[in-house]
Amino acid sequence: MGLGAAGRRLLQPLAALAALAAGCEVLVDGELDAVLCSAEGAIGPPACPEGTLCRNGVCIAMPPERALGAPCEAHDDCGALDFCLDPTTFGGEGPSVCARACCSSSDCDPVRDAVCWVPDTGGGGLCRVGRDVGRPEVGTGRTGDPCAAHRDCRSGMCSEGVCVDACCSDTSCAAAGAVCRLTKGLISSGSAWACRPPDTTGTRGYFEACDEHAECASGLCAQVDELGGRCTIPCCASDMCPASPGDVTHIVGCAEVDVGAGSTVRACARVLQAQSFSAVGVACTGDDACRGGMCVIEPGQTQGFCSDVCCREASCGDVARFGCRPAGTGSSWALRCEPK
Repeated sequence: MGLGAAGRRLLQPLAALAALAAGCEVLVDGELDAVLCSAEGAIGPPACPEGTLCRNGVCIAMPPERALGAPCEAHDDCGALDFCLDPTTFGGEGPSVCARACCSSSDCDPVRDAVCWVPDTGGGGLCRVGRDVGRPEVGTGRTGDPCAAHRDCRSGMCSEGVCVDACCSDTSCAAAGAVCRLTKGLISSGSAWACRPPDTTGTRGYFEACDEHAECASGLCAQVDELGGRCTIPCCASDMCPASPGDVTHIVGCAEVDVGAGSTVRACARVLQAQSFSAVGVACTGDDACRGGMCVIEPGQTQGFCSDVCCREASCGDVARFGCRPAGTGSSWALRCEPK
């Protein structure tokens, strides 16, 4: 027997409810409009209805002013994976705006005119609107693609006929047949990691002894604690750093490395203790307990939490609790996993 008009009207909202429940939960006994979710930070379907995002377990409206580059006063003014950046912290100019940690400009999607900007002083890549950082025209060309002008490239940077961009590891560059190497004056006035063709002059690999940057395949010779000069590689977080090779192995962590002229880059350059294995967010009383070699203890407290340097939100583990945010590190600033 076919359904009448009344029956069809009854089934329509039930079907919509079932489709919505496939990606999130509908709160029936509480507020009728509240939709619960579990994919923290997800935007739109299937986790949440269109035009909303998952924050703290509830789908909330995502107003347009939360876009990258929008003015802000606090982190909560920005998107779930973004934060409120004071550009002057990193030597920039202008009012505070919504920003995001990044490895390359594609991390700034879907805002097509946002690029991965590396401050002259280093400290990590930050998604900024191109026109605010001297890159007014942004195209679609990826790293290694041919270009005739800056406007041809997704990064807004064309050098010697090819698009160039920032990177955090060789993975970011592999599709272009390039590697992540230390550069100076290319994507930043200071030193920064960027995708470049392999350099045949530097042949020494990870943690081989070195005296000069030019000796290393990565372009970086760093002073690593008691081990002295060692060729090393870029990193987002400490779990990206392999143990040191050789007869005596060391657990290696990711750290900000001073490369001179007031500039720093992230690299595997910190020797950790055998017991340094606790992840970001785990309670700690000292640096030696943490995989990142960093226990953040607030003044007046005896216990803190393990942290690490970072280049993306995912570097910090539970994105519902921790985010990749600017933090003071001595006399400079860098991106570090901080509580939300």
